[in-house]
Amino acid sequence: MDRQETIKQKGKYVYDLIKEVVDTTGARLPASKEEELGCQMVEQQMKRELGAKEVVTQAFTHAPRASIGAIPLLGIGGGIQFALFYLSPIAALIWGLLLFTAACLQIFSYSGALDKLFPQGTSHNVYSVFEPKGEAKYTVMMSGHIDSCWNWNLSLKNPKTMILKTVCGVVAIVTMIISSFILVLRGAYSFTYMAQFSTAVGGLSGLQIFDLILYMLPFFCLPGCYWLSDFLTTTVGAPGAMDNMSGIEIGLATVKYMQENPDQWPENCRFVLAALGAEESGLKGSSAFCRDNKGKLQWLDDNFYNINLDSFRDDDHFCAVKGDVWLLSHFDKDLIDMSIEAMKEAGLSPKIVSNPVGGCDSTPFARAGYKTVTLNAQNPTATDYYHTIKDTVDGLSMFSLEKGFETMLNLIPKIDAYQKNRQK
Repeated sequence: MDRQETIKQKGKYVYDLIKEVVDTTGARLPASKEEELGCQMVEQQMKRELGAKEVVTQAFTHAPRASIGAIPLLGIGGGIQFALFYLSPIAALIWGLLLFTAACLQIFSYSGALDKLFPQGTSHNVYSVFEPKGEAKYTVMMSGHIDSCWNWNLSLKNPKTMILKTVCGVVAIVTMIISSFILVLRGAYSFTYMAQFSTAVGGLSGLQIFDLILYMLPFFCLPGCYWLSDFLTTTVGAPGAMDNMSGIEIGLATVKYMQENPDQWPENCRFVLAALGAEESGLKGSSAFCRDNKGKLQWLDDNFYNINLDSFRDDDHFCAVKGDVWLLSHFDKDLIDMSIEAMKEAGLSPKIVSNPVGGCDSTPFARAGYKTVTLNAQNPTATDYYHTIKDTVDGLSMFSLEKGFETMLNLIPKIDAYQKNRQK
């Protein structure tokens, strides 16, 4: 069988593995029973398809709705801020500052500083190690997250306006903070300050008109607060075929290929296949993996390479991610360059991109000091199938699955050559 026929067969193999999990679990929200079932099914696949002798399951506790899942709470908090504004601008100012600080800590930076204030849940990481016939001198870990996200209502309804509506919501909260601050400086500590407008004789002064405008501004902020409160539905989730069973199963198919073609398995390369939990709740699974295993697993060393595979569906958008903008993370330049070369050898026109919002599982690995890169085939603009109920098996592209697999076949020899050059 020639290489291209093998790639096509493995693309179908990846598709079937994805379908097996998604059809059984449906949405796999962080810390849900469905996410746990997904982990169990991937464990079964590792044993059945790869003959894994040991599959390690790592449980960890986290607050599943303390980051992205808290966005509707931010909108509700904005509504409370609106009400407080007309009762007491100083109370609205304090509340708004607390609300915005919490959003920065939990939603924008994934710091988890306030996680203990939210309900807790348990998720799992699942991984298995595949040793080479010779001495293992370095490790390539292919990882992907097993969980799927809550349904993003704004994207599902109209992806073209999703970003604008979300920005309007954040701007609304900031606008009310600024308005409250100025009114407090003007001595408007309570609703009684407004009484002067109703009793003014001979018209309002210039400053009074300015104050009145400030009092009217929050009415224009209400739509933004509503849109934030409607950003996602916490009881409905995406099936997660693209995001991200596709990444996990491409990794599995790569290990399967190496087992079937031992002449292609680099002599000193150890493979690790990992399904990481709770990525959608703030990269909790990858963070737990790095935190709990660093210094304990002997192969987590300077000769460790993490290839994070995350979402393969959009044929024209193969990318190597160089970092998460919000999280100020930067991934390994050498791995990025090798990944781009591997994609080009697969006949693609890839791009190097920064993840503009949120984060990906490479960030905890980068922060822990490991070489990492995230690869995907995903439209970077808002779509009605990213993080929505339309992320189904039927929407997958065989081309993207095949080329994702081919990219890995091209990348592994490059990492092997790179590692050998490092050891000289």
